[in-house]
Amino acid sequence: MNIEFTESEITTIQKNLDNRWRKEKKQVQLADIEITKEGEENPTLFPAAVWEDPNSTFIIIKLGDFQYKSFFYYLTDKRFDTGQDEYNDLHECTDKLLKAQADFVLTKNTKGLNVQIHKGTGI
Repeated sequence: MNIEFTESEITTIQKNLDNRWRKEKKQVQLADIEITKEGEENPTLFPAAVWEDPNSTFIIIKLGDFQYKSFFYYLTDKRFDTGQDEYNDLHECTDKLLKAQADFVLTKNTKGLNVQIHKGTGI
């Protein structure tokens, strides 16, 4: 099975990045990542979309047609994911990954502070 990211999929990821980092350009890089799927003994190469910010490396692996897995590394040694094993919607996969990292950074940078987050239009 030969799996690759399509131009449309790369554009979907890039649009999410452009929306998150409006003042600085983050560029999606393509790579191959070797993983061993559950129930298998030997690792397999899968295509991955990768990008970085100063403290995080983001990875989305394409496991098959409309099958994606995502996670990010913080400071190269701490791995985090969204809590969902796989996605069948790339936009949702990318969006949830970016939100998971933003939530992590927010809580990490606000430890010990009394922070209240208000969502919605009401006061």
